[in-house]
Amino acid sequence: MSTLAMAHYQQVKIGAISSQYKDSLSQKQLYTLIQEIKAQFDWQLGYSVFEYSENGLPINILFANESQRRKMLKRYEEEIVSIQKQINLLEVQITDEKSTIDQNQETLNAEANALNQSIQNLNSYISKTNSTVSSLSKEQYASIKQKVDTEQSKIAQIKKRYAQNRARHNRDLKALNRIISKHNSLIRQYNSLVVRIESLSDSIMEVKGKAIGKNITMVKTYYQNGKKIVEKENRDEMEKIEIYGFDGNMNQLKAILAHEIAHLVGVNHIEEKGALMNPILQSNQVERMKLTPDDINAFNQVFRSNSTKK
Repeated sequence: MSTLAMAHYQQVKIGAISSQYKDSLSQKQLYTLIQEIKAQFDWQLGYSVFEYSENGLPINILFANESQRRKMLKRYEEEIVSIQKQINLLEVQITDEKSTIDQNQETLNAEANALNQSIQNLNSYISKTNSTVSSLSKEQYASIKQKVDTEQSKIAQIKKRYAQNRARHNRDLKALNRIISKHNSLIRQYNSLVVRIESLSDSIMEVKGKAIGKNITMVKTYYQNGKKIVEKENRDEMEKIEIYGFDGNMNQLKAILAHEIAHLVGVNHIEEKGALMNPILQSNQVERMKLTPDDINAFNQVFRSNSTKK
């Protein structure tokens, strides 16, 4: 089951309820279970960790027999292999492109330094010549002016070439960032498939709930004032709750749903017997869902940690 490193207040809503459950589970019944879980959490914790909202993350009650789930699992596994190959190719391409861009940046820096030096030399020559211009003959003045014009023309050509190289370098950077963006998109798809594969694997083993989310790493590379800047941002994003294999047992559904909502807000597994957040569904929680002292401590640890970081 998916977990988060930091607590997040969440909103939830009723998502899809498979038509196979039309006679055993209504939206009203599911809504009642959600409100009962909220009331129990609020009362025992003394603070609210989630609420029902039409803008919230969906809770889906899905039907898939074991044969269907195994077919889905095989398809997802094939997809993840394909995506991994694409990721590997892009990572090689990114490495090569970065190396080329770094070399081009060094060349641009050298060109800029040479250009600045040429401009300084010419300005120094003009300044020195101006101090003696009154004593120059017409021929000397014409010769100096021709030299200055020639140097200015050379500098103008160097500036033009530098501007073209800089523009090409910036286009290469944009192209690299597009590749990195595609790489990040594939990473998100990969992470999502990993969670789906885990969910289906668990459901085949009769673990019926999953809070689905993903960790996103965004990487942006660009150059500013001649320096390479690499920015990374990591964040967790939860997407939904999926529950497979509902068998008509409302008490069991309530316990599974409460467990997954706890994951949704950032609470991890604990190993204590009888706890709601034990990775194995506990019989006492099916009989009567409630937080144990260990569960409450788990909630308090992540929510207090989140509060401190803010």
